[in-house]
Amino acid sequence: MNSDFLGIVGVAVLIVGVFFLLYNYFLNRHFDFAKVKSQQEIAFPLRLQAYERMALFLERIKPENIFTRLNFSDLTIEDLQGAVISDIKKELNHNIAQQIYIEPATWDKIVFAANATALDLNQQIIVNKSSVNSREIVLQILKNQDLICAQNINEALSDLKTEIQRYF
Repeated sequence: MNSDFLGIVGVAVLIVGVFFLLYNYFLNRHFDFAKVKSQQEIAFPLRLQAYERMALFLERIKPENIFTRLNFSDLTIEDLQGAVISDIKKELNHNIAQQIYIEPATWDKIVFAANATALDLNQQIIVNKSSVNSREIVLQILKNQDLICAQNINEALSDLKTEIQRYF
């Protein structure tokens, strides 16, 4: 009788154990599904917004777009240099938090494009310093289709587009 009781208890424990394991398995699957759903609902829109903001940033630092935002006709040549560099740095600093959503290699290209643009435009201003005023310098820069910074910006944009296509 004692062994019959132990046999029944053993079977009951085994059944309860199997139910417990199945319950935990399905509960963990539910939490995994909820985690993935949460990522899709929260992280993906933030990541997409980061890509959009960085594409906008790269478009904003293109020389033709920087100069359209600056009132360069009222600036001295030195003020033009400072305004261009300041504008690019402000734009980058404003978007610095987006790096947590973007692959490090792509982020590095974006930062490189920003720094190269500031350097390239600064050098172009120095080269054209013999011009009469800021307006003439800007026109000379915009006529120059061989700016290295434009290539860097386009490469960064291309990498950004490739990355976004991988995730969305």
